[in-house]
Amino acid sequence: MSQVIFNEEWVVESRLTERTGLTEGQIKNYRLKLWVEGVHFKRLTALGQTDNSKGLLWYNYPKINQLVQDA
Repeated sequence: MSQVIFNEEWVVESRLTERTGLTEGQIKNYRLKLWVEGVHFKRLTALGQTDNSKGLLWYNYPKINQLVQDA
């Protein structure tokens, strides 16, 4: 039987808060001032569109963590 490994690369805001302790306001500030869209976060609609501002925000936890490590 093959082993399945789930890698949490992209997470929603609630999971990012759980893993980092960042508040909703802190996440918004980082998103607006420091994080790069397409690298640290992206928007994705239920139809798979990534160019729509109404999409659900997904965050790349490893990239965010790497940014903190490199600071």
